[in-house]
Amino acid sequence: MTEIVVRVAEGIDKNVIIEMLQSLQDYERALHPGRRPGADVAEFRYKRITDAAESFNGAVLVAIEKSEIVGLTAGWMIIDEDQLQDMEHREHGYISVLFVSPEHRGKNIAQKLLISIEQHLVSVGANRLSINTLARNGPAVTASRAVGFEPFEVKLEKFIGN
Repeated sequence: MTEIVVRVAEGIDKNVIIEMLQSLQDYERALHPGRRPGADVAEFRYKRITDAAESFNGAVLVAIEKSEIVGLTAGWMIIDEDQLQDMEHREHGYISVLFVSPEHRGKNIAQKLLISIEQHLVSVGANRLSINTLARNGPAVTASRAVGFEPFEVKLEKFIGN
């Protein structure tokens, strides 16, 4: 097996990252009918994650195998608006994106990305991390739990009518 290297994303990675964000959105759209098509949101999401990473002590990281980008993560510091939580619990590192190209799954790339973004966020002051994923996205849940994430809250929903 070849070595996976995780590095900070660069401007030249933009198009590949946008393709990955589109693929992620389309994958999640198949899991949940409320998701918009990837082509409609990928560029917006790219700008959102790069701006947030720059503004809030974050990073956009890519996983490289044989000079090919095969995975992506992004995270930054946030303060939850949940007034029921202590401030020290509300301020934390938030992981916004986790994606591994389908043909490269099963190589622990997601875990390497999560560990790398964790290291970055801890270096800027995080003492807690959070990540959101669709409940039906089993691979993302499994990868997150493999590096120590545990469920905190569960949001349930029920469609009424149509």
